[in-house]
Amino acid sequence: MTNSVVVFDFDKTLTDKDTLFGFYRTVAGNDRLFYPKRIILLAAGVLYKAGLINNSTLKRVGISLFLKGRNHEELEVSARKYAEQIKLNDIYRTHYVNTDGEKWVVSASPEIYLKYLFPGEYVAGTRFTYSSDQVKGLDINMFGPEKKCFFLKMGITNITELYTDSMTDKPLMDIAESVFIINQGKINQLK
Repeated sequence: MTNSVVVFDFDKTLTDKDTLFGFYRTVAGNDRLFYPKRIILLAAGVLYKAGLINNSTLKRVGISLFLKGRNHEELEVSARKYAEQIKLNDIYRTHYVNTDGEKWVVSASPEIYLKYLFPGEYVAGTRFTYSSDQVKGLDINMFGPEKKCFFLKMGITNITELYTDSMTDKPLMDIAESVFIINQGKINQLK
């Protein structure tokens, strides 16, 4: 392992928009209940923005509406298909691609499609639980403090550079030497 560890958030850092809902849409396919489920998810999003539910609860609602009961292979097929549609941005092309050392993509987005975008790279994302090969619920929500816990469990106590769009990554910022905030494709150094 090298001394340099560079960490990139994913949504709105290496992409210009959030990708989770697009994954739900891809998995749903021609589900005629997709739009009513979308309204329920939007209502849960309002509750989240109002501080009435946390991010893990919001994620559980989405999993329950769009993924629960889907088999693992079906999700893998959808993840591969969806990964091909995701557009990576200039931060990816100018910073991620040109980064030396050990680099990680760590995101609250599902790891199941991130691994297809970054094959052979270090990736950690949200994971699901399965029962009888079908999605049951949320295993790990790689959000906020969970990201820092992940690295500490890996024995990584210092990050050389962190690229993120969100202050929810504050726990990671605490162990990073340099922090770069991404806002609409622009980079500002925080520390």
